[in-house]
Amino acid sequence: MSEEKSEFPYIRGLTPEDEKRIRKIPFLNIDTVLIPSPYVKDKKIDMDYLHSYVWDEEGEILGYLVVYSNKKQTRFHIYTQVTSPFGRGKGIGSAFVEKLAGEVPPESTIYLYVWEKLGSVVSFFTARAFKYEESTVYRKMTFSLLAGQAQTIAKRMERLHGKDFSLAEQLSRVRHDARKSLKVLLDMIGVISVDNFHKVVEDVNRETTALLNTLNVYEDKISEMHKVDIKELIQERVIPVIETAAVACDIRLTLGGNVPEVAGNYINYSRALINIVANALEAINGACRRGLIDIILQPHPEGVTLTIEDNGVGIEPDRLERGEEGLPLFVGKTTKEGEGLGTRQIFSTFGRNNIVVESVPGSFTRWTIALKRSTRSSSNLMALLESRYISLFKISQRVSVTSRSTRTQVAVFIWQLRQMEIFSYDLISQFSRYNNVRDIYRSILLYRYGGYNWKFLRQELDNCRIENQVIKVWLATIFKRIKRNEVFLAKKFDFEAFKGMLFKSYGQDIHHHIIFTLDPVSGRFFSCERKLAEHMDFVPYLGTDRNDLLRGEFIGDVKNLESPIVLGVWTVVSLDDIRRKLKLIRQGARQFLEMGLKEEKSLSFYHTTYNTTEWEIDTLKTTTLGEMANLPEERLDEFITEADDEFSGLACID
Repeated sequence: MSEEKSEFPYIRGLTPEDEKRIRKIPFLNIDTVLIPSPYVKDKKIDMDYLHSYVWDEEGEILGYLVVYSNKKQTRFHIYTQVTSPFGRGKGIGSAFVEKLAGEVPPESTIYLYVWEKLGSVVSFFTARAFKYEESTVYRKMTFSLLAGQAQTIAKRMERLHGKDFSLAEQLSRVRHDARKSLKVLLDMIGVISVDNFHKVVEDVNRETTALLNTLNVYEDKISEMHKVDIKELIQERVIPVIETAAVACDIRLTLGGNVPEVAGNYINYSRALINIVANALEAINGACRRGLIDIILQPHPEGVTLTIEDNGVGIEPDRLERGEEGLPLFVGKTTKEGEGLGTRQIFSTFGRNNIVVESVPGSFTRWTIALKRSTRSSSNLMALLESRYISLFKISQRVSVTSRSTRTQVAVFIWQLRQMEIFSYDLISQFSRYNNVRDIYRSILLYRYGGYNWKFLRQELDNCRIENQVIKVWLATIFKRIKRNEVFLAKKFDFEAFKGMLFKSYGQDIHHHIIFTLDPVSGRFFSCERKLAEHMDFVPYLGTDRNDLLRGEFIGDVKNLESPIVLGVWTVVSLDDIRRKLKLIRQGARQFLEMGLKEEKSLSFYHTTYNTTEWEIDTLKTTTLGEMANLPEERLDEFITEADDEFSGLACID
């Protein structure tokens, strides 16, 4: 038993009590595309609780597997497998399949029915040694029967088990999973009828939540702190845990005014709050009375105060005292089976100086947590913008280099130029409340590269609505300096000699995704913050046909080898065209090496915007600039894969 716990620590057997809990959890109660009956293939099978499982993580059910089997234990029907939107990315589905295949007789057959439109689900099981056998039609919906031998599935799972992915590979998988979620949403909309309308709407909501959670999980991996909607988190993650608990417990939620978003890590916050609630439920169970958990969110100028109080058995005073680490003595101790890591995770997530724990034995335990607001006030923001503007205005009053300046002096000049451009992104974003910032940025491009004068830019900005009018002056002045410096660089210095500095200087911006359009032959490019433009906006200024250009993006310092540069193209019309576009990407990689980027720098790929072929560039494939730059002709096909039929011929967002 010890080996099983270490391999699947959160999986346990499904019980009738679990089924009652699951029926109360909307994100787990899904049956829109379920085969109507478990007895479609074999009417002699029965519910098999021994081989049905739940994923129970600190009291929160994040997935479950329902299996039917015959008396001889030779055939096992996976009737239902569901993963909560908040459990995506944890490998729950794979773990269920691996555990089932390892526990049933090796020569037995495991099978299931999948709605044929759910291509991602079909791909999931076929990758785990299930094979298509036949189709069944029910109410105009076609279900595919997938089956496999247990020992074959188990061997395949051994090869898949424990595979690790770099951040670059994870980004490709996130893109892939997001596209699959969109496909599922489209398919669900396609089966809406009068009979199932309300149920399909629920499932669309669930799948949308899953998509957002997938993005939140990846954001947590690339950024330690970002915006967290603490009110939504409590309502969607914490309260369902209390409502479905075996302990009889009431909930009282108090929201004080407009609760702002807070700065934090979504997944860590979720787990920490669920740990607090799980401990509260255990304490209430020990008190042998009906429970009450009070949750209070109270906003204040610096952030939000979160209070969670239960009427459980309480904590002894001596255990509330702080130890050598500055933590209460009860932290890391547990009366449950385990290592007491839950309370350590709570203090690690919120910080020991932001948590106060009060308790009276036999009466209550109260956690008070201080959370920082994620955004500055408007006045503070204006003061910060003004300070940055004055600083940049002073250092850019005159052109500080000449044609005889050293390379280091020119590098400093380029870095200051880019600082002004990065600052302009924050200025432009202030227009977003009342204006389309992409229209504003297109006017800026016309001024910088399209031959329009400064008067034109001023007039365009004057037509825009904004609360702080001075921002119009700051933005126009900053771009006047930017254009002056860009024109000077173009006249006095060779682009080839300084293209690396010009590109890498965008790495100063650690807060925005930078998109760019690149001519892989000349190395010339245009870039900006992703929210302000599309790649196509730069094409007219490069003087080259779109089909001979590359589009791409990156975030942060380009010296960070793990953070990938992403490259792609707009259109592919044939297999030969894909190979030609891969050669363009190869040439683009060579340009980046000439710019001074490291060969080890990660490289991944966009999904092609418009694809009319049965093939596409493999967006799940990751490589390095060095490998791509030196890729021989005969290896180009390694980066080509079959296109998803559902998306063939569809245009995707640039």
